[in-house]
Amino acid sequence: KDVVRVVRRFRPQVVVSIFSGTNRDGHGQHQAAGWSARQAFEIAGDSTRFPELASEGLAPWLPRKLYLSTRFDSLATTLTLEGGVLDSAVGRSYHQIAMAGRSLHRSQDMGMLQRIGPSKVRLRLLENRTGSNGPALWDGIDTTLAGMAAAAGGNVRGSAWDSVASLVAAARRQPDPTHLSAALDRFAQVLAGGGSGPVHVGRPSPEQWDQVSRLERALKLATNLLCDAVADDQYIVPGQVVAVNITCWNPGERPAVVPLVVVRSAASRSRLMQSAGGADVPAGGVATWTVELETPYAALPSQPYFLVRPRQGDLYVWPDEPEMVAAPFGPPLLEAEFGNLVEPREVTYRYRDQAVGEVRRPLALVPRVDVKIDPDTLVWGASAAAPKRFSVTLKHGARDTTSGQVRLELPAGWRAGPPRQFRLEREDEAVLVEFDVRPPLRLAPGVVEVRAVATDTAGREYDVGVFAVDYPHVRPRTYVRPALATVHVAPLALPRLGRVGYVRGAADRVPEALRSVGVPVELLDARALERGDLSRYQAIVLGPRAYETEPVLPRQNPRLLDYVRRGGLVVVQYQQHDFFNAGYAPYPLTVGGRPLSLEDSGRGRPARPPISHDRVTDEGAPVTHLLGGRAVLAAPNAIGPSDWRGWVQERGLYFARTWDPAYTPVVETHDPGDTPREGGLLVARVGKGTYVYTGLSFFRQLPAGVPGAYRLFANLLALSRVSGS
Repeated sequence: KDVVRVVRRFRPQVVVSIFSGTNRDGHGQHQAAGWSARQAFEIAGDSTRFPELASEGLAPWLPRKLYLSTRFDSLATTLTLEGGVLDSAVGRSYHQIAMAGRSLHRSQDMGMLQRIGPSKVRLRLLENRTGSNGPALWDGIDTTLAGMAAAAGGNVRGSAWDSVASLVAAARRQPDPTHLSAALDRFAQVLAGGGSGPVHVGRPSPEQWDQVSRLERALKLATNLLCDAVADDQYIVPGQVVAVNITCWNPGERPAVVPLVVVRSAASRSRLMQSAGGADVPAGGVATWTVELETPYAALPSQPYFLVRPRQGDLYVWPDEPEMVAAPFGPPLLEAEFGNLVEPREVTYRYRDQAVGEVRRPLALVPRVDVKIDPDTLVWGASAAAPKRFSVTLKHGARDTTSGQVRLELPAGWRAGPPRQFRLEREDEAVLVEFDVRPPLRLAPGVVEVRAVATDTAGREYDVGVFAVDYPHVRPRTYVRPALATVHVAPLALPRLGRVGYVRGAADRVPEALRSVGVPVELLDARALERGDLSRYQAIVLGPRAYETEPVLPRQNPRLLDYVRRGGLVVVQYQQHDFFNAGYAPYPLTVGGRPLSLEDSGRGRPARPPISHDRVTDEGAPVTHLLGGRAVLAAPNAIGPSDWRGWVQERGLYFARTWDPAYTPVVETHDPGDTPREGGLLVARVGKGTYVYTGLSFFRQLPAGVPGAYRLFANLLALSRVSGS
């Protein structure tokens, strides 16, 4: 339904799917993308499918052609496009633009070179509704505005649109700024309903609205007025007065008038608006205003629109505003409007970074007292009677003083001591309060919640914390989460361990998770890997993709293997291709390659394309215990079916495809309809020690508090006793 919604809103004439929607695509996420594209192409034009989308103003839309990328199957190509063509407006080829976009997937290590020269884009035509057999991409498709409307069952023929079309053609023939200005004046008359008839009549199609918005933007840009809006604070608390400084500059040769300045909020879910009178701005002159807004006490913290309502399982609950559904972002917190002559401007916070220069940040509503609890997820051994410490951080969002007390809310039988007093006097001031939580005498397996609540002297309660997604390549965003800790009570036996060394990997919170249940983890830095005494550790664990994130590790891999041979235990969590290709494991391993099942070979079709790696994307996929792994699964925790329940996001990734006979596979799992995968957990004896490679996604499960993952990881650490360490 979500994909059909996007098709009906965007109304493409041609759809290109990268994946086929079958197991030829590799893992399940690729398959789902291909399946969704083909299904949406088939049903987006069917009015009986998802008729409720009509309430969002979305009429059925029938794309004309469906293509499939033949990147991995060049013999099936029916159309070749040249991606190396230069886009004169950007100064780069389409291929270069594509590689720049791919490189923005920073967390996926997808940085690409932007090479110049030819770049073939190969496609296969799957569906053609045009009635034309022409080989070109647009053969049989009317790409004009009238053609788009006709495809939707409408008509844009008429004097107003004919005038717009002729004016656009005239403006393109006369790129001189003087002629362009005259053309824009004529556009203004047409858009306002003068001349040969109004454009804003009846129910416009999305294509009409698109043309109107582009022309209106062109008119605003042609006024030469440049306006800016800057707030005096980035994080705003309810009840705070915010000063917004407005500046308008007229670099043109004629005076201009800004009739009215309005600063409004659509994102605060409150009627926050203030206006100021306009001004005449002389040629070359600058006008300034200051608008003050008082934020209502009822205003809620800034939250992405798709998180405002609790999710239903793994599905977002969309807002009531149709225009926001499936949008990348919601509206800004504050926006300044300048009448009909200047484009609206988001109100931002601006500051000077001595190294970078000007830095702009979006505004956000935050609670007066920000409350966070740590840890927010915890596995508590059912036989553990000792208390565990929870830390509550209070951060002040206001500029004045806030006093009160903070407490933990616990289930019956759990204890944490009395509330603690706090006093915050400055913006961004923070205090840390610690509580030792004790369980009841009889601790039954299950899930309990621990909530942190701060109450100020006015009786207002605060129980959420603000988190930021802030990286150099993306727009900063804030979201809020309840100050709530989820405690999973489960039977958990740990082996006796003196020290466990850990090399942190990418986005790796496993060390903290292991410490929370009592594993004595010590982080190993470059110096420890190069010159430290590794024999001090009964086990050494390598985090996900540690061979990429720790530059010293590949060079010191021989030391690590020597540690194993002398009786140590090394547990390697999933690594990418370099680990396999460079042969860092003690015995050969491979990853990816040709799919295990070549059902298409021998039937006149090419073999299935190679895939990057084997993974199991269904977090509930069945798991079979293999005969050779019985010892690993037996002690100190007897691993059973319940230990594979409640896993999050996936079973694992970068499973080994082939391995040396020295390795013993422990478990088998696979996505529905896929071939068996036994390379997710491999154990090998190396000299006197033990070496483990696992693609099981412990890096997701342990921070998420999945009890079975803790129990299995404890069994892996127990192999240090077998190794004789």
